Amino acid sequence: MRRVLFGIVWFFVFLFGGLMIGGAVVGGMAGHQSVTASANPPTTLSGGYNTGYEAGHSAGQEFGRKYGSLFLVGSLLLAVVGSAFGILPGTQQRTK
Repeated sequence: MRRVLFGIVWFFVFLFGGLMIGGAVVGGMAGHQSVTASANPPTTLSGGYNTGYEAGHSAGQEFGRKYGSLFLVGSLLLAVVGSAFGILPGTQQRTK
């Protein structure tokens, strides 16, 4: 039972961790590109932040929509295989 619970925890760690890292990278790149490639660059710090945030937010959401199912299947596969073979922390066989 303990192995199954840790497998579920690892599934969520892989899923949300992967989506957060991927969305952050894509959003950061889009935000940076929108600010630097703008024909009329913002003159204030808050203007640059808002421009970058809007572009990064929409790019991060698009990343989640496009690759979310791939991350879901991959996370499930990693969690099941890792917990079945006892590779992941918390899923090892107990020694007596």
